[in-house]
Amino acid sequence: MQFIKHFSEIDDTDLPRVGGKGLNLGKLTRSGFRVPNGFCVTTDAYRLSVQGLSEQNERNVKNIELLPKLITAIHAARGKLQTTTFAVRSSATAEDLAEASFAGQQDTFLHVTPDELLNTLKACWASLWSERAIAYRQTQKISDKGLAMAVIIQEMCEADVSGVLFTVAPFNANASIIESNWGLGESVVSGAITPDSFQVSRETGEILERNVATKCEMVTAVGVSEVPSTQQDVPSLTDAQLKELAQLGMQVETHYGQPMDIEWALANGQFVLLQSRYITTSPKSTMPLEQAHSGSEIDNEVVEEIRQEEIQILKACVEGHETVWCHHNIAEVLPAPLPITWEIMKKFMSGAGGLGKAYRDLGFYPSERVNNEGILDLICGRIYVNLNREAELHFDGFPFAHDFNALKQNPQEAMYAQAQTDITRSNASFWLKLPLHIIRMIRAEMRLRKYRSNFALLLTEEVFPAFQEEVEAERDIPYSDLTDVELVEKFEEWRVKTLDDFAPKALIATLLAGFSLQRLEAALQKCFSETETKIRVNRLISEVSGNLKVETIVPQAHPRLASKLWKVATGDMTLTDFLKDYGHRAVDEFELAQPRWREDTTYIEQMIASFQQENAGVSPSEGDNAQQIEQRESGEKELATRLGNKTGLRKQIESELDFARIYMPFRETAKFYLMLGYEQIRRSLLELDRRYQLESGIFYLVPDELRQLINGEALSDIITTRKMRRELVLQIEVPDVIFSDSLDQIGTSMSIDSVGTYTGVGVSAGVATGKARVLLTPSDVCPSDRDYILVCPSTDPAWTPLFFHAAGLVMERGGILSHGAVVAREYGVPAVANIPNATRRIADGQMLRIDGNQGTISTV
Repeated sequence: MQFIKHFSEIDDTDLPRVGGKGLNLGKLTRSGFRVPNGFCVTTDAYRLSVQGLSEQNERNVKNIELLPKLITAIHAARGKLQTTTFAVRSSATAEDLAEASFAGQQDTFLHVTPDELLNTLKACWASLWSERAIAYRQTQKISDKGLAMAVIIQEMCEADVSGVLFTVAPFNANASIIESNWGLGESVVSGAITPDSFQVSRETGEILERNVATKCEMVTAVGVSEVPSTQQDVPSLTDAQLKELAQLGMQVETHYGQPMDIEWALANGQFVLLQSRYITTSPKSTMPLEQAHSGSEIDNEVVEEIRQEEIQILKACVEGHETVWCHHNIAEVLPAPLPITWEIMKKFMSGAGGLGKAYRDLGFYPSERVNNEGILDLICGRIYVNLNREAELHFDGFPFAHDFNALKQNPQEAMYAQAQTDITRSNASFWLKLPLHIIRMIRAEMRLRKYRSNFALLLTEEVFPAFQEEVEAERDIPYSDLTDVELVEKFEEWRVKTLDDFAPKALIATLLAGFSLQRLEAALQKCFSETETKIRVNRLISEVSGNLKVETIVPQAHPRLASKLWKVATGDMTLTDFLKDYGHRAVDEFELAQPRWREDTTYIEQMIASFQQENAGVSPSEGDNAQQIEQRESGEKELATRLGNKTGLRKQIESELDFARIYMPFRETAKFYLMLGYEQIRRSLLELDRRYQLESGIFYLVPDELRQLINGEALSDIITTRKMRRELVLQIEVPDVIFSDSLDQIGTSMSIDSVGTYTGVGVSAGVATGKARVLLTPSDVCPSDRDYILVCPSTDPAWTPLFFHAAGLVMERGGILSHGAVVAREYGVPAVANIPNATRRIADGQMLRIDGNQGTISTV
């Protein structure tokens, strides 16, 4: 039994002891290639250390006690290395073989000190049993039998530039492809940034193609750091270095006799090799290098089969009338849910769920079809609102409908379309029941008026505090002490409390906001055109400071996340105290699988660091809303002039405006409290996931399967199948609006044309100019970014800190009540929503002029 093998001692017979990665490093070292010195802690050490465990899992392996003789051997081997810190990497025995690239499936640890070395070794062993490693083995049909882990301990290479090299490009057999970034290679390998990318001729070394990215971040000894501005747009490798690296890659390929995937670093002017493995993907593949490097491969035939299945499902949904599906509403905050999240949201957004309860409380009568099917459909893994069923939320049997042909002419209008009466869809039953419909409508109008007169105070003084108190009491219950049956009961209990009991009350406030806005617009249209009305509404609902009727309610109901983060950044509040208030929030928080901030503070710490770089000393709560206030005040003066002596109309408009201003912020306030209960739903799922060692697989089950799980049924195959299908179905491109007579557009690449001017919906008044910062997730922002025009799909509370440094906002989806609109108005940021494919049409760094009054964006 041999615990240690130095690179210089490793030969082909050592594969079972050192794994694929260790074997390749040994081969490279013995063949004279420049490799940072190191050794392998062999699989003998792993097997001896885990042999007393009742079960090999991530937690058990991490907590094992190492044998004294193993500790002595490791310290002796470490003493032969020349650096004070080390890189510690996995090398599973099934890893990096020709049949499968295992890149990224186990953990890597950099800058490990001697004191941290033994615990890091165990953490590396434990990563053999992580969720992603297990899922990968299942996908690749690699058996766990006899599986073991060797660990590489290597001198830490302080690289100036690092990256990956494919000796044969995945899409061009005559070229090598190189991707690189400043600093250590983890940023490139993980796909965390967009690196520089070069194609180099295998035959001549000529640079065939170069794509130099704006590189905002790099990984260094101190972690993720900002790239100096002078280097962000500079190629990380010179032409001479690219040619030298490509030649080095060809030498490695010649040594192995086949194309290779190589991780490399440039340190002190010399290239060194960090890893080398066989390329496991076909050269004709067109997938991005970072995907190929992760071992993922798209099966186009399977994807096409799934696409056809999805189309057939939608065809079956079309009943008599042409159907429109729209990717808005809850899709803005939950675009692609996992199975358990989808099931509870589908029920919630039905007539029988919380949505239907809110509508019935306000005097509406959802149809039986909405009660049974809800208003949402899942199309290619994404949530869509079925506009035909959505029109049936109000009065069962009344012919409300959307104009299919009008929406087909202008799909953008479908994003927030209002159903209208369509007598052509009426039948004999409607005419017989017409008096009943009229009575119901009158009652609903009266109930809406009654509710909004005092419902805001009821929410802020009773409903919200009572729910928060109940949640805080629940947090004191240790779920680890509950039985499996009790955990399933807790899941259902808090699903009901949160989505069936609390959420309808919170949702009523949003419905009242919409009701008040409609009535405000109707009143304004008595003296303005429809277009003028929309512009004036946008200006009138801007910054509301100074309105006592509004301020007595709204500040209590709408906690300001960014101002609290500012206090943490300036030392006026501890992170612990912040998490007490906001730890239940998360990025993409409507997805139950997403860790809450109290579980993972990475994003919060990133935002705090960004605030700490701010030199102006002005907190978000003291931001300059002068432009918003000016828009509102000038709008009020112009309105007063236009109304003249029309006292009755003026009072009506003032009343509707006050109600709109009061209830519009509640959409976001309600989420703050809703997520308190949502976190309790997640707690029960996390504990079940831990007990059954599903490695987050619990979120791929549906609620009815939880009892099957605790009754001993094996569900791992179901979880694996659903994971694989979801990965494939999300490859299918889908438009924001789908029409039943054009279902073949699903999966068809959409042509994205860039134009000089885009027109959407102005949701926050004002005008701003700045460079576009195109982001798909809030964590993609550079800490130093300032005065940018934020361009994104849509926003949730995790995006709020970015508003502090933004000059303007552009969203692909959203309306005047959306999160982005509410927060933009609060921070005085001009905003335009409903710009389809904005993140693809607008280039990062492009100069834009945004007009939140007119709803236009133009290039400068």
